[in-house]
Amino acid sequence: MQTRDIMTTPVIAVTSAASPAEAAEVMIDHGFTTLPVIDRHGRLVGVVTEADLVRPDLPDPARAAGDPDSGAMLSGPRTVAALMRGADTAVPASLDAAELARIMTESSVRVLPVVENGTLVGIVTFRDVLRGSATRQS
Repeated sequence: MQTRDIMTTPVIAVTSAASPAEAAEVMIDHGFTTLPVIDRHGRLVGVVTEADLVRPDLPDPARAAGDPDSGAMLSGPRTVAALMRGADTAVPASLDAAELARIMTESSVRVLPVVENGTLVGIVTFRDVLRGSATRQS
């Protein structure tokens, strides 16, 4: 079984030009903890996590919304590109699912983007790995 057999598709992602507030809204609406970040061609450029969006050094969007002249949003990142982590954690769709499980457990990574030729094609979570494992045992 390969990663492509257990990954989730289609993938919900944001572009690197999205604002942190837009990324947070997508995460909240879909119950995600990690969100892939893509360029305009669908190539994976990074990921943004809940932790990236709630860093204490980020400006308070509620304060900025309440007082547009406060400048609260001027000092902080205006796009996800400034917050995201690199795409180096992506895995190929052809990766063996057992190897995927090993990578995820050893690195304590719960979510990994899946790519083919640099293009985002899926996302895989521990739940996907568990589901795949249960299917194999049946």
